[in-house]
Amino acid sequence: MKKTTSTNTVWEQSQPTIEFTAKHPASDVAEWRKLTARTVDVAVTYGWTKAEVSRRSGVPDGTFSPWFSGKYLGVLANVNQQLANWLDAIDASQNMAAIMPVSPPFQRTTVGMDVYNALLFAQVTSGFVRVTLPAGSGKTAAVEHFAATRPHVFKATLSPSTKTVHGMLVELCAALEVHEHNPAKFARALGAKLKRVGEGSLLIIDEAQNAVPDAINQLRHFVDNDHCGVALIGNEDTATAFVKDQGRSVASRAQVLSRFDRQVRTVRNPIADAEMLIKAWGVEEGSDCATFLKGLSQKPGALRQIDRTMKAASMLAIGDGEEGVRLEHLQAAWKNRDMGDSL
Repeated sequence: MKKTTSTNTVWEQSQPTIEFTAKHPASDVAEWRKLTARTVDVAVTYGWTKAEVSRRSGVPDGTFSPWFSGKYLGVLANVNQQLANWLDAIDASQNMAAIMPVSPPFQRTTVGMDVYNALLFAQVTSGFVRVTLPAGSGKTAAVEHFAATRPHVFKATLSPSTKTVHGMLVELCAALEVHEHNPAKFARALGAKLKRVGEGSLLIIDEAQNAVPDAINQLRHFVDNDHCGVALIGNEDTATAFVKDQGRSVASRAQVLSRFDRQVRTVRNPIADAEMLIKAWGVEEGSDCATFLKGLSQKPGALRQIDRTMKAASMLAIGDGEEGVRLEHLQAAWKNRDMGDSL
């Protein structure tokens, strides 16, 4: 018997009953054995329960359970075929994922290093920093690289539904895996989690432009009371609502503004950044493809436009059996993205 533990249940590949083997053709039973083994492998890989496999495969639980346990007395070939189709579809999607082009690793662009250094400063000095750069400039890639390579870094993303103090604290508890059920104790529990350790801890707030003034003030509290670095990442509106809040005293607004130890607000060398990313994608310098991609970098979204268009063009090239991307692939990819002259 083969026993493997998944996330929520124990998968046991049982021996079929005597009635099962007597009723069904030997070829169907042999196919059943192969399919149950494949099902276990897939379920364990993805951490799926039997109920989840039933839902995803479209085989009702009342059919899947006896089928898997070797007790099904209906038409086995039909259920085998349904599971085989589902498993084959998973294999096909995995094969597709294997050839899907991926973005180059983190590039040390001027934006990337400006953002990285600002985050590092905030972490080691328990500082309060603000990064407000245009969309597609590379700030997200820098943030993700920093979070993946530095210890004691926590990241949460705000949205219009989590912009208030309470909404933000609930989001932070979820992101930081803080299990506190009393809302009055959220801030204290989070502070204990964020409290400075070793070289320092850092809380990164992405989409910070959504935060209301009082939420910004709460983040300042973590800096002052728990000596945790905080980085606000967002567009040019990030924290500006706090400055314009006429209901707040000048002294209170100044208290937050004076706490910004460093700000990153401009892309120092966008052309060089674009050239670095284009080179990282393996595009020959001075080629028609490079010229086309540099043109995209002048549009809103800059580096993101290059990255996404290269991914789409690479898929077109693979479909054509080409080893590399040609200008026609880039042009078609850009057109298929339906960006055209709208940007």
